[in-house]
Amino acid sequence: MLRLILVVFMTLSIFLNSGCSNNSDTAPPDQSQVVGNVKLYTFSPDHKYLLSYAQPFVLPPNTSIRDTVDNLGQYLADNYFCKTYTSKLTHIHFEVLRIDEIPTPSRPLRIAVVNMVDTDNVAMSSFFQGSTGGQTTFYMLAATFMQPHLTPPLLDGLVLLYNGEILPELDHINLSGILVPRAIKHIVRRAIQRGEREAFILRPEKNS
Repeated sequence: MLRLILVVFMTLSIFLNSGCSNNSDTAPPDQSQVVGNVKLYTFSPDHKYLLSYAQPFVLPPNTSIRDTVDNLGQYLADNYFCKTYTSKLTHIHFEVLRIDEIPTPSRPLRIAVVNMVDTDNVAMSSFFQGSTGGQTTFYMLAATFMQPHLTPPLLDGLVLLYNGEILPELDHINLSGILVPRAIKHIVRRAIQRGEREAFILRPEKNS
């Protein structure tokens, strides 16, 4: 079923691109293809709340959606997946394979295919191990890439591959299909609200 869905996305993308090719030199930039003035966040996994430490992630408004997803993946690689829990260095990084727009009457829906490259095969034993570890890593990946607190979200769907293959089903989570923002939206919003409350409490009092 997933393969069929991806084939449909690719076919639609090819059809749309070929139909607009004659006007590509003069058409204005499509605003749906840039991130715009939105508030992006990065997250950390939390064993109690699933997500914590929601931190603003600033990019120029004219950054393309593809570059935005790429930058978020780079952040994850550099700040979370760079070392295992035993401090062993990894070579994990993320490749944005494609982002397709599916036209709908209200707005285009964006579906991204992102490949998690793990040449040493350490992620399954270090980051997805056990139900708690798997859940927290799942929420962090989905929240960071899709940004579900936004209206509309950065991505309407995410297909996450592992070394080019569909991820196997893990304990209590399923990363093998199309992830959608609605499934994690409430967890993300709670993480952002906690971060804002903590920042307010720690903010120094202004001099009168």
